[in-house]
Amino acid sequence: MNVLMVDDEYLELEQLLQLIYNRYPHWNLFTAEDSLEALEIAKDRDIQLAMIDIHLSGESGLDLAEKLQAQSKKPGIVIITAYQNFDYARRAIKLNAIDYIVKPVIRKELYDVLDKFEIRDGASPLTPMMQKALRFIREHYEDNIHLQDVADFVHVSPNYLSKKFNDEVRLSYKDYLVQVRINQAKLLMTQHPEYTIQFISNAVGFSSQNYFTNSFKKHEKKTPTQFRHGKTEPQDE
Repeated sequence: MNVLMVDDEYLELEQLLQLIYNRYPHWNLFTAEDSLEALEIAKDRDIQLAMIDIHLSGESGLDLAEKLQAQSKKPGIVIITAYQNFDYARRAIKLNAIDYIVKPVIRKELYDVLDKFEIRDGASPLTPMMQKALRFIREHYEDNIHLQDVADFVHVSPNYLSKKFNDEVRLSYKDYLVQVRINQAKLLMTQHPEYTIQFISNAVGFSSQNYFTNSFKKHEKKTPTQFRHGKTEPQDE
C-alpha cells in the first residue's frame, strides 16, 4: 500500500515515518513537507492513504486534502493537527476524512486508525511465510542479500517467493529491499546529521553512493542532501 505523510515539521515527520514503518514494514512510505511536494508525489503514484498535518507552510493541509480528493483515485485521508478545533474537524468530515488525530500522536491511537483503514481497504494480511521473509530482510538489509538468500531462509523457491512478493506486498523483491534501505537511510540522516552521505549509503547496503542517490531521488523526488536540508531545488550530491 502506498502511504503519503505530509508535515512541515521535519522531526515530527520522521518520527511518524518510524512509527508506521515499525508496524507496517510492507507499506510503501512517502514523505513530503508541503503541498506542492505532496502533489508531485501523488501525481506519479497511486496513493491509497494520505496523512496530512493541517498547518503546512504555504497551502494548508485541508486544501491539500481537497486536491487529493479531487483526483480520480481518491486516497483515504487522515488529518493530523496540534489543535482541537471544531471548524477543522467539521471540514475534515466534509472531506470524508477517515479520522482526525491530535498531536502529540499517541502510538496506540495511530495504530488503531491504521489497522481499521487496512481492514476497510481490503488489504490482505501477510502470510506467516511472507512475514518471516520481510523480517529477514529488515534484519539483514545492510548485507549483500539476494532473493535466493531470502528464499533459502523461508524454504521456498526464488520464483515462488518472487510471485508472493508481487501478490502480498505489491512490490518486487528488489523494490522492497530498496525501500527498506531508503527508509533506514532517512532515519540515519535524521538521527545522525554528522554522518556523511557516503557513510549512510554504505551503512544501509547500497553498492555505491551513485546508486543510492539515484534510488533515493526516484523514490523521494529529491536527493539525499536535499532531504537532509529540507530542500527541493536542484542540488548536486
